[in-house]
Parts: sequence; C-alpha cells; structure tokens
Amino acid sequence: MGYEDSLRQARELLISEINELKEQLARKEQHLRKLDSFLKEPYAGSRNGTSLTKTVVEIVYRLVNAENKPITAKDVVKEFFKYRQDVNESTIRSTLYQVSRKQKPTEIEIDEGSIAVEIIKDGPTYNVAVVGDADCKLKQAHA
Repeated sequence: MGYEDSLRQARELLISEINELKEQLARKEQHLRKLDSFLKEPYAGSRNGTSLTKTVVEIVYRLVNAENKPITAKDVVKEFFKYRQDVNESTIRSTLYQVSRKQKPTEIEIDEGSIAVEIIKDGPTYNVAVVGDADCKLKQAHA
C-alpha cells in the first residue's frame, strides 16, 4: 500500500467519522428542542384545561370584539403566541380553518359566562357569530 492509498483511506475514515458525528449532533439538537419546548410549556393543554380549538375560537372572539371588524389568520397566530408556544403556526392556521368549517358552534368561556360561537371565513378574514340557544338546537336537529 502506497502513501497516497494510506492518505485516501485516512481521509475516507475521517469523513465517515465526521458524518457520524453530524448525525449524532442533529439527534441531540432535536432532543434539546423537545426538552426546551417541554420546559417552556409543560402540559400546556391539560394544565389550563382548554383545548386548542377553544383557545383559537376564544382568541378570534376577543380580537373581533376588540377591533369591531373581521381579522386575519396572522392576527390570530400573533395573539396565540402571546399565551402559548406549544403549537406551531401551521397548526394554528389549520385549526382556525377547520373551526370555520364546523357545523356545530364552539362553546367558549368569557366574562359573562359560556356562549356558543361560530367562526365565519370570508376570503382572507375571519369573523364571529354568536349563536343563541334556539339557533344551536335548530342546527343540531338538521345535522
């Protein structure tokens, strides 16, 4: 075996070790991110007892009432991150869209008590409609 062959083998060995170390580092970084998110918001959903859907609907309700006009998904995401960081943006947007497609209104807790609301999607904006008990029973009968 010549000098060049020895160098080539050493180089290949070093490259394979570097790649293995990179993979280990990537796994450890992923593990650290999981731990970090857990430490920031441990059991966020079960701690406050509010589901993701209800949290999103409550945020939409508060924002629409505060601004007195329809809001965008971007506004909802921004407001959501003020309270919780355990869910990524695409999940929030997906939940918002799914809630706007629901047939049954979502019950949320506000200062005055519990109310049933529907999220209405109109192009890029979302609005809220408070559903009375009679409307709610009528919709459930037709569902």
